[in-house]
Amino acid sequence: MNDQAEDNKQLVDDMYAALNKNELGLMHEYWSAEMMWQGPAGIGTKRGIEDFEENYRKAFISAFPDKHAEDVVRIAEGEWVAGTGYQDTTFANDWLGIPATGEKIRVRYMDFWRIENDPQSGQPKLKDNLVLIDILGVLEQAGYDVKKVLQYVGSKPPEYFD
Repeated sequence: MNDQAEDNKQLVDDMYAALNKNELGLMHEYWSAEMMWQGPAGIGTKRGIEDFEENYRKAFISAFPDKHAEDVVRIAEGEWVAGTGYQDTTFANDWLGIPATGEKIRVRYMDFWRIENDPQSGQPKLKDNLVLIDILGVLEQAGYDVKKVLQYVGSKPPEYFD
């Protein structure tokens, strides 16, 4: 593996160490101010570090205050790093309208990060993040019969949910 790929994997590793502290305001060191986080349906895209922190991480940290993310697989090629793993946590507060259970759960995820040098500092920063979070898995662990949930949702026209 080349030095760029190793350096990029290290950047993601360092970011995870900060992310796992479950505090707002620590991501500026790792992410470009103009970053784009493209999350799953139900969460959407966050543009810029402030949008990411205030409109995604704040609610996620509240719902899962003791979460610890760890990649099971992490690979790098050129300016891209990809990882998949689990966030083990307690479902402490409601998230995305899903009532909290107070129980331990495991949230599966997959991330693809693109790294580029920051124009101000010249340092490598995370610029783009394509993210999949297993929201259906969270529902299932919260006690929902996901097959029934999907059948119910699918039986209604989109206008029903307006």
